[in-house]
Amino acid sequence: MFQQANSPSLILDQRQFSEEYVPDRLTGREAQVRAIVQCLTPALSKHKPVHLWLCGRPGTGKTAAALHVLGRFAEKANLQSLVVNCWEKDTFFEIVDDIVFKLRILRAEEHRTSTKLDRLRRYLADRPLIIVLDEIDRMGPAERSTTLYNLGGMGNVGLICITNRQGSLFELEERVRSRLSPHLVFFPAYSLQELAHILECRAEAGLAPAAWPAPVLRRIAGMADGDARAAIQALRRAAELTEEGEAVVSVNVLAEQHALASEARSAYVLGSLAEDHRALYGIVRQRGQVLSNDLWQEYLHQCSESGRKPLAARTFSNYANTLVHKGLLVCEQARVKGKVRLFKVAG
Repeated sequence: MFQQANSPSLILDQRQFSEEYVPDRLTGREAQVRAIVQCLTPALSKHKPVHLWLCGRPGTGKTAAALHVLGRFAEKANLQSLVVNCWEKDTFFEIVDDIVFKLRILRAEEHRTSTKLDRLRRYLADRPLIIVLDEIDRMGPAERSTTLYNLGGMGNVGLICITNRQGSLFELEERVRSRLSPHLVFFPAYSLQELAHILECRAEAGLAPAAWPAPVLRRIAGMADGDARAAIQALRRAAELTEEGEAVVSVNVLAEQHALASEARSAYVLGSLAEDHRALYGIVRQRGQVLSNDLWQEYLHQCSESGRKPLAARTFSNYANTLVHKGLLVCEQARVKGKVRLFKVAG
């Protein structure tokens, strides 16, 4: 029933599960951290650092890596930095206003952006500053270009632009991209082993001893699909939802919710695709797994039975690839001769 307020909790340190928490060591991100350090090191000598463009899927450690390095630099040389969330501040005016507010360099009654920019330039005349523009792809292309053009060329300012899409860099105006010339750092999805290790570290520091068996952590990691943020929050929810009196984290409720969410997502994505997409997905779902040659033959058979004109072979391959890219199917090289692929339902 309802857990009493004074009942013992499996969570001993909530800080370990906060999205703002940055660990001392980032699993699987050593190369990315080195690249960020190299680009920002000139700021330690009061020179202009190299701008950075960090891209990768959500939950791949982009923001954590940036804050990890900036924390080290703040301790080592008192390097000043600030973070602007472009999901909340998505215009040039709002971003400049947020920066001068956080630096406390202008009275609140001043509203003109030109005045704020002038005061900011004077303030930064002999001071290096790192500005993190998180979720920068949430800004419109025009606002993004204006922001980067003005801030990127200012004094010893270094920009760390964080985005989920690598293409957002190439959407910039050519003059802006040329002026910025950022160093691109890609963050791949975490592997199952890396996610399990991340969860182990958080569990060891934040949960009751012996409450987190390795198989439980691996199961949660498997549900997260390479997203560390999702995995950590799933571990927290599993610990919170574990019934009173249980000494080990349970993932039963999470597994049910994950299955329901996967079904809902699949239905939503399929609804936005063509009839032939749904036909191919239905064949793979019915069989569990199917070779590409067999998928083609079964598809042709269904088209013949229903009197529907089939796709051309090349278009069929493109449709199957779309289902993989949309996360509905997974594909691997089949263990048979020739260029044969094996399709399975994702999840």
